[in-house]
Amino acid sequence: MAALTVSQALLHLNNVMDIDPVLRDMCIIGEVSKASTATSGHKYFTAKDDEGSIDCALFRGGIGGEHLQVGVEIIIFGRISVYPKSGRLQLIANLVQPSGIGVLQAKFEEMKARLESEGMFELSRKRLLPRFPKVIGVVASEDSAAWQDIKRTMTKRYPNVEIVLAHTLVQGDRAPSEIVNAINILNKECIDVIIVARGGGSVEDLWAFNEEIVARSIFASRIPIITGIGHETDFTIADMVADKRSSTPTGAVVDSVPDIFELAQTVLAYRNGLNSIIDNKILNINNWLSTANLKLNSIPVDFDILKLRLDDLIYRSESHLNLIQQSNSERWDRLRDKLLALGPGNTIERGYSIVQRLSDGKIVTSESDLNIGEKFSIQVVDGKIYGITSSENEGNKISDHQPPLL
Repeated sequence: MAALTVSQALLHLNNVMDIDPVLRDMCIIGEVSKASTATSGHKYFTAKDDEGSIDCALFRGGIGGEHLQVGVEIIIFGRISVYPKSGRLQLIANLVQPSGIGVLQAKFEEMKARLESEGMFELSRKRLLPRFPKVIGVVASEDSAAWQDIKRTMTKRYPNVEIVLAHTLVQGDRAPSEIVNAINILNKECIDVIIVARGGGSVEDLWAFNEEIVARSIFASRIPIITGIGHETDFTIADMVADKRSSTPTGAVVDSVPDIFELAQTVLAYRNGLNSIIDNKILNINNWLSTANLKLNSIPVDFDILKLRLDDLIYRSESHLNLIQQSNSERWDRLRDKLLALGPGNTIERGYSIVQRLSDGKIVTSESDLNIGEKFSIQVVDGKIYGITSSENEGNKISDHQPPLL
């Protein structure tokens, strides 16, 4: 083996430490034994415990220099290197935090500061979500309550959408790599938006969504991503990188798809408004024609030229009215087609039904909407079925397609 110079040996040692996953990303707890600040703004200090010490450097721009007080116990994030001039081992720090805030919180703050400095949280890079998605991918555990909530809410709110599940662990050491793999799989499919979801839990339970590889996978996704992780008060690094953060998995569904019944009401309102506009235009034209006719009748009969002009105006008015009616008819046909595509009738033809309370016509969406003995109807594809609610032991009392006596 050829001999190395001292500088070559130290360079090789630094290269080895740079590729070591532990040495290049270390978290150390220790007490500050001495600290100083150079004129350049760099801070140098020593961290120790009962059995050892290590020299550290926090270069200008590093975070947490105000905590470098002798006798204070701190948490240091950084990498190990060897200073070539003296061959001295040292820790190059990028974040210093008081140990009282906890290791996980300190690690969270370090990663947040580092990824934010890279522009990964910038609002300007976040993408708008599609208004009417056709296919939605879900990254969640197939055994979780979050997945069940997503399916139930999606079916009720927007049954036309297709849901593709990419199953993954959402807790534990293997969870971060599986979440990344699930996101990558969905990015290879024809999907409009991805929901990354998990139910509530402790900071430790949700930690997989604070891992850097998960954050970078969300950042690199070609498909917009919504996160629904934990509860309202839970906030993860994944939430900060995502295009949209929802408070819960159910909230992620609400943010990703419209409500089909609200859409139907909107289309109906547009139709009524269009009919009103058409009626008003026709009324105005008729009033104008009547006024013109009265003026004509007040003119001496021998003014033939005015009669010709009136005939011409009537002809042009009728042509204009026909064009308006034709245009509005085409607009109505398009709105009607959209209404039929989105409306409950189309949904019923696919095997769904609508239950309504007979007393006020309210659509029943929960057991609590009906009391024992209350009358209801079930809208199916070929008609209505009427019935009266009863206790479970008595069985359902349903008439033979005849409305119950009110």
